[in-house]
Amino acid sequence: MTETRSNNLPESQRFEILIVDNVVSNAGDAAIVLAMKSSLEEAFGPGAAIRNCFCGSTSDPGVYGDFYPDLNFIRTLWHCENDWSIPKWNIFGRVIRKSAAVRFPLQARLFKRGLPLRILLPNEWNLFQLFAKSDLVVVTGGAPLCTSWTPASLRKLRVAQYNAALILHKPLVFYSQSFGPFAADDDLPVLLRPVMEQALAILCRDAASVEVVQNVIGVKADNIHQTIDEALLIEPRQPSHELARPRSADIRIGLCVHQWNWFGETEPVAKQCDFERRIAKVCEQLLAVGQRQIVMLTTHQKIPTAMHSDEEVSDRIFELVSADSQHRVSVVRDFVHPCEFAHFMGECDVVLTSRLHGGILSLVGGAPIVALEYEPKTRGL
Repeated sequence: MTETRSNNLPESQRFEILIVDNVVSNAGDAAIVLAMKSSLEEAFGPGAAIRNCFCGSTSDPGVYGDFYPDLNFIRTLWHCENDWSIPKWNIFGRVIRKSAAVRFPLQARLFKRGLPLRILLPNEWNLFQLFAKSDLVVVTGGAPLCTSWTPASLRKLRVAQYNAALILHKPLVFYSQSFGPFAADDDLPVLLRPVMEQALAILCRDAASVEVVQNVIGVKADNIHQTIDEALLIEPRQPSHELARPRSADIRIGLCVHQWNWFGETEPVAKQCDFERRIAKVCEQLLAVGQRQIVMLTTHQKIPTAMHSDEEVSDRIFELVSADSQHRVSVVRDFVHPCEFAHFMGECDVVLTSRLHGGILSLVGGAPIVALEYEPKTRGL
């Protein structure tokens, strides 16, 4: 598996790598995937064929293909189960697609036994063929495997893909992730345990995740390792256009906040409102001393087809700042490439962030940070 293949080899002999579970609508997760691609090409040669499953509300990567032309996006099993191309009159197709999590690993068993029976729909089959010819299957870095970020509709589908890779005897690696926290009644640790026991490696980006994998998920194998977040390897670059008003103060403060999940809270809306009011008060206090300005930029920007956006949080906090101070506050909107995010926030004198990758990318750019802990992964930072 460690043999480097030359870029000059024919496609049939190139090392094939499949990355699953991407959430590229988040600039932090996109930074992870971009850095992963560079690391994998360094390990297996620049000619390695790397394909990236992506999580999105459509089966077409759309604008993400334009934002990240170096990434080769493909559909996930979730897209297949929600195949919008199946016409309404095709009742059989619309019903059978809901069993994708069962049929996908079963197809892998049939394939390994040399049985020609095909039990997958066309889009499912196309995805399966990519699994079948891959030399390595990597579960992307980030934090998709926890109660907050893995909704019930995704769990069995993700695990089905991991199982299919193992059945096909493909090396499976969980790459620089956080794991947990899990709610007491969450069945995801039970689903993950047998898969992770057989994985080639489980790379945890923080000590808390090592403990979760060992004591909550219950993995007893010796395949658990602690490493860094891959996004720390991203290379900052000058933004292609001006993101905010030019610096006009002695001190420039970056602010990267987001819509929290408020894990375990009974009144999450009230908690979020209180959080935003407190952040606005912090802004007022920061602006009250000396010549200072604040730039607000989130890693989860408002992009077409994105399943989530934090821009509204920045806008609401801006409105809570007094009118006399608003001229010294800038809200950056729309898409910002993670490399440009790192450069822009890195030029701040300090960055206050509740987003983990708001902190990581700002550090990469050279700015000191104050990180607000909202989940154990931030404590790891």
